Amino acid sequence: MSSKNAANDTVLDLLMIVYGSSKDDPLDDSRFCGHDQRRVEVQLAPVMPPEVAASMRRRQEWAHELSGRVTPDLKHGQRWHCEFCDKLARESFVQNVSWLHLSPPRLIIYVHLMCDTQQGPCAARLREVAGIMASQTGQPNLVMTMPNRFAPDPVFPAAASCLNCKGEETIRKSLSQCGACKLVRYCSTACQREDWGRHKKTCKAVKDVKWIWK
Repeated sequence: MSSKNAANDTVLDLLMIVYGSSKDDPLDDSRFCGHDQRRVEVQLAPVMPPEVAASMRRRQEWAHELSGRVTPDLKHGQRWHCEFCDKLARESFVQNVSWLHLSPPRLIIYVHLMCDTQQGPCAARLREVAGIMASQTGQPNLVMTMPNRFAPDPVFPAAASCLNCKGEETIRKSLSQCGACKLVRYCSTACQREDWGRHKKTCKAVKDVKWIWK
């Protein structure tokens, strides 16, 4: 492998696309209007450790871990409601499409923000969308990340809440956006400082944020 390719292999070309809705969006199929569908597209360039780049298995494991680590930052970036209804978004369904063998390696992560990913009409609609996407990508190894149901009816933090404290009372507040990545939101300076140790890796990897927010 040339030194040029080795250098490229240390950086992952990562695109994350998050789908959801706003409170007043129509409840019919007009909310899914192609290029204008409400979403945010985030381009990141996280550095892949040399020991990870040397093994395809480690690349796959690292990409899966990265997906789980970055998704909360995108979830709490807006006053998101469910992709399919007008309820607050609280859960996420993730699909990964990867080309980790390329130079540079590529990964696209699709995040669907939901009121409920496992039960009800929205969950049924999600299964349809996920099936269509799987057939279009032609990749059977799409990764689906579901919330763990340790309680009968758990209530997960609302996407519209503060990323750090996730308090229900912060849903109604005017939250402050991270000045660097222009993505995540906090209810106070104290919450932002407290979360910085965790958020800084994602924040520094963000290269571009594009909101499609009508």
